[in-house]
Amino acid sequence: MENIFFFQTQQIHDNTNLFDQLKKQNIFYSYFQVDQNYYLFVYSQNSIDINFLYQSIDVIEELDSKQRKIRSFRGFFLYVLEIIEKGKDYEILTTNLQPFFWRKVKNIIRQNQKGALLEFLFGEYDNRKTGNKGSDLVFQQMEKKMETLQNQVNSLEQKIIQLEHNQNIVRERNLNVVSGGSKMDFKASSKPQQDNIASDQSKAQNQSNFSILSKIPEQEIIEIIQKGFQLNQEGKISLKKYYESKQEHSLFQSKGILMW
Repeated sequence: MENIFFFQTQQIHDNTNLFDQLKKQNIFYSYFQVDQNYYLFVYSQNSIDINFLYQSIDVIEELDSKQRKIRSFRGFFLYVLEIIEKGKDYEILTTNLQPFFWRKVKNIIRQNQKGALLEFLFGEYDNRKTGNKGSDLVFQQMEKKMETLQNQVNSLEQKIIQLEHNQNIVRERNLNVVSGGSKMDFKASSKPQQDNIASDQSKAQNQSNFSILSKIPEQEIIEIIQKGFQLNQEGKISLKKYYESKQEHSLFQSKGILMW
């Protein structure tokens, strides 16, 4: 293929005019860093002069094959996503692609529909130039929903950590009573300790209802959000009760997940 290339490069300095030239030639590009390595990914509807790229950057390796030569757009994008997801630190340094491009293209590839990827890569850009921003708006709304859900996940995990902390306190208190307290002291303090233990066991039982949402695949999280909004629009349940209650149509009923 002569209209898509992926390189590992030396660092490209700010004073280069490479990216201005790519824009003038209507070439899409993403220059990013994963850990300590630099990568340049370019694609276009027309052929790209690879000699121009080699003259403009210091190429460490042309990434165009794994077990065999990559011969499709989908193969190249999967290769890029694999490198991004394996890294610990990832940063887009400069690009002329749309916001959240790599997250969007991953979702498009998951659909596994013939032609959907090419339509996204080129049709989306043409629509955006003519002022049709409907698709971008949908993705922005989804991003906001994802951000809200992630905040709820973080809050839930903090509560679970607090429950575990309370359990440790109860255990330490029991050990202190057994090792250093008198029999009378033990009897005097047994009831409040039992109350604490019972309360802690109740919390632990509730904790078993939790499912760590950060470990749920992104596509399933999106489906959870969409289902909640659908049920809310149909008047079957409010969003608050969908996430936080055990009643009919709630997230707990369908997924065994509680958020409070």
